[in-house]
Amino acid sequence: MTELILSDITRMGPGFCIIGLEAIPRGYRSIRPLPRFSHAWPPTLRHRRGWRVQCELSTIPVAAPHVEDRFSTGVLKKVGEVPEEDLVRCLLQAEVAEHVRDLFGCLLQENRTGRGFSAEPREAARSICGVELQNIRFVVAKERENEIRAELLFRDGARLELPLVDSVWREFIETALTQMTRANKEQRVHRFLHSWLPARMLAHAKLFARIGLTRPFMEKCWLMLDSLFPQPQAEWNAGIE
Repeated sequence: MTELILSDITRMGPGFCIIGLEAIPRGYRSIRPLPRFSHAWPPTLRHRRGWRVQCELSTIPVAAPHVEDRFSTGVLKKVGEVPEEDLVRCLLQAEVAEHVRDLFGCLLQENRTGRGFSAEPREAARSICGVELQNIRFVVAKERENEIRAELLFRDGARLELPLVDSVWREFIETALTQMTRANKEQRVHRFLHSWLPARMLAHAKLFARIGLTRPFMEKCWLMLDSLFPQPQAEWNAGIE
């Protein structure tokens, strides 16, 4: 039986992808428990970040870059939970990078459109990594069916714009946007995403992100924003006018 602290719950199509932290002698390592017959947990999943769960995991090795994958019996039994600040402290003792080049142990390629980055599956050494951020802003990419994206500013000045798949942040922003129905909606959305939310986040805590790789598609693994801390607070929707 393996005990994990759930650290990442991402929206992947109709289901969810989960990553947990397993304690090891020198910190923590990421483990991605998979249900029995697929890579996504069902939409009925009610688990939350910070939950401590026990599960039976396979020991069969997995090829890079998704070396964190472990098939399970499909049961994640809750045995406790930790607050967000403790979870972030654990994440800082797991896979972390200071520079873009260190995220996955390989060079990243930028999409021709200037939006999106990918890694070669055969070159990437892992599929999840954390990084402390200097700043962030959110955008809605209308040309991609209103996809929510985040522009991340690394401490060394590097920038990455990635799709946001953090389940909690996605739900928070989508709910906020649906409440903006008055005149000048576009300007108010821009102000809310570009200045109001980042200001609330920076006032609350340091910014920390977990960046992941998709499954290989067209011989590429695309980068995405798996988790973002701090997680949204209920009172932050006061910025909605």
